[in-house]
Formats: sequence, structure tokens, C-alpha cells
Amino acid sequence: MIRPIITAFLEYLLAYLVFKYGKKYKIIITALLFFLASYQLGEVAVFLTNGTQAAFKIAYVSTTMLPPLGLLLVQKVLRKKLGYIIFQIVSLFFIGFMIFMPVIIRSFEFGQFCIRIFESDPVLSTYWVWYYQGTLLFTIIAAFVGWMFTKNTEAKNDLKWILIAYLSFDLSTIIIGYLNPWFWHSSASLMCALAVIAAFILAKISFQGNFLKILHLKP
Repeated sequence: MIRPIITAFLEYLLAYLVFKYGKKYKIIITALLFFLASYQLGEVAVFLTNGTQAAFKIAYVSTTMLPPLGLLLVQKVLRKKLGYIIFQIVSLFFIGFMIFMPVIIRSFEFGQFCIRIFESDPVLSTYWVWYYQGTLLFTIIAAFVGWMFTKNTEAKNDLKWILIAYLSFDLSTIIIGYLNPWFWHSSASLMCALAVIAAFILAKISFQGNFLKILHLKP
């Protein structure tokens, strides 16, 4: 349980710092960091309550908000409409489903540093997974194409860091899962744990690179 507590603290702290000191994409990045941290808070609640459905819902509602917000960030960087509102509406449908369904996680176990999910509601294990990974993939492609073709140096740099942020948790989770299939059942925990790297990258983007100065570690 220590890992999600530390991760939640760091991500909530970054959300606060971006909200107070951020210069670029302040609201979007604050929201991304807030929901990243809230997923970790949900994991803490799962551990503390021995896996109540309410605790799982905190985690899954929080993480469901993330993919559309990431797409919105890329949309803002490119200053082009990428269909964010459609993805956000789909996310709200899943959130409503999770809130009103009595049981969303049917079988799980606690690992040393993660929660392993063996069975969830069929809507989550099929359609939600397609929504989640599909939105991430669409965002990665949009960011990559934008990075390839944009002539705006600042936008190109931001898109580069966004791509690194996405690959740091999404691709890393897939690679780890293939190398060690034991991790597939804990992919949600693993992905959101690795996303702490993305959290620092997003904060860096908002601070315009002046990360140490914001933390008062650099004159």
C-alpha cells in the first residue's frame, strides 16, 4: 500500500504546483495530474477497505477520465480539433455505468505492490478496454503525426515530450506484460504506477522546463 500512497502524494503535489505556477495548458495538465493521483487514492482505498466496490469505483472512474484529457492536451498543442468531445462523452457513459453498477470487479487479489484483477464486469473487460487503449492509441498517433509535420518549434517540442510521457507508461506496460505474463492481471496498477514518470513530464511541459526553479532548487 506504500507505493500508491507515495505516488498519490507526488501527483497531488504536482497538480497543486501546476495549478499555482503552471504557464502552459495549466487547467488540462492540472486535471490530468489530479485524476492520476485520484486513481492512486482509489488503490489506497481498495487496500484499506479490503476491496469494496466503492473503492474500486474511485480508481476506475478516475482513470476513465484520463484518455480524453490527454487527447484534449494534444488538441490544444496542435490547435486543431481531434474529436475530443466525442471521446469525453464516451468516457462519461462508462463512468455512469460504473457508478450505477453494483459490482464492477468480481475477482481480485492483493499483490505486494499492486492489485491483480482476475474478473471484472464484461462491459469493462471488453468495451471499456477498447475505449481506453483505443483513445490512448489515437492520441499517440495524433501526437506523432503532429510532431512530424508541425512547423511550430514550441509545439513540436511539447508533442515530443507528450509522446515520451505516453510511451513511458503505455508501451512499457505492454512490454513488461509480454516479458512476464504475471503482470497482465495487474496491468491497471502497473500502468498507473509507471504514469508517475508521465506526471513529471506533464508538469515540465506546463512549467516550460523551469521545473527546478518552480521547486526553488534553482536560482
